[in-house]
Amino acid sequence: MNPAFGVMAGACMVSPVAMGFFKGRIWCGRYCPRGSFYDQVLARVGKKNRRIPVLLKRAWFRWAVFVSLMAFMAYNLFRAEKTLTGIGAVFYTMVVLTTFIGTILGYFFSPRSWCKICPMGTLAVVAQRGVKEPVTLDSGRCKSCRICTRSCPMEILVHSFKEDGKVLAPDCLKCGVCIQSCPVKALHFGTGRKNAA
Repeated sequence: MNPAFGVMAGACMVSPVAMGFFKGRIWCGRYCPRGSFYDQVLARVGKKNRRIPVLLKRAWFRWAVFVSLMAFMAYNLFRAEKTLTGIGAVFYTMVVLTTFIGTILGYFFSPRSWCKICPMGTLAVVAQRGVKEPVTLDSGRCKSCRICTRSCPMEILVHSFKEDGKVLAPDCLKCGVCIQSCPVKALHFGTGRKNAA
């Protein structure tokens, strides 16, 4: 295997956590190659109105997946040849394995189902220590049509944050889908009220 593939795979695993300290899960929503594949390809195939399985939304299941995959990776790193190629092969295998699982989930369920249990996404949530740069909801403009909630790939109840004025969901990917879907422009990134265009 070309060591470059291992380095790229390792970077894709580290980046969401590193960015999580400053921007929350922004890597997952804007830069993750796998996430882009789910949004651009899996979203176009399979049944319509697919939902994320309830089991994947359970915190205990999320952490069970995290522990299992991290233990699997640690075991393989222990057994691997202690070279850039050997270690890179482990990271590459992890990315391929999880992409395969995520693709199966995304085909039969919601395209972003894997993102609910992605180990690196889970660490990004922990790293952010509270919601970083939340989407702001202007309660004065909001008509409670719930289009934002129906369009959210992570199935966050965006409209429910109307009273707080900020979408304080740790799993928000900062993808901007809810903002784009809002017919009255009641949502935007940043704090404060945004003037109408």
